[in-house]
Amino acid sequence: MNVLNEVVKESEGFRLRVKSWKCVRPEDYNSVEFIQESLNNGEVVDSQTYNFFMTNNDVKSLCQILNKIPDNV
Repeated sequence: MNVLNEVVKESEGFRLRVKSWKCVRPEDYNSVEFIQESLNNGEVVDSQTYNFFMTNNDVKSLCQILNKIPDNV
């Protein structure tokens, strides 16, 4: 299984990761996890995972929406 696992943002006390892979069933879906981690001295002390099942079109739509966020916000 090919898994995408990337850090979106990391600071001294916080890290946001995204993890994604293709679902076995239904075939046209992806499992997308947003993982929010609280850090203390670089160690994870708390985490929350938000999981979504999204088609490729759903993922593309999400990316398009996020790309609309102005730079000066």
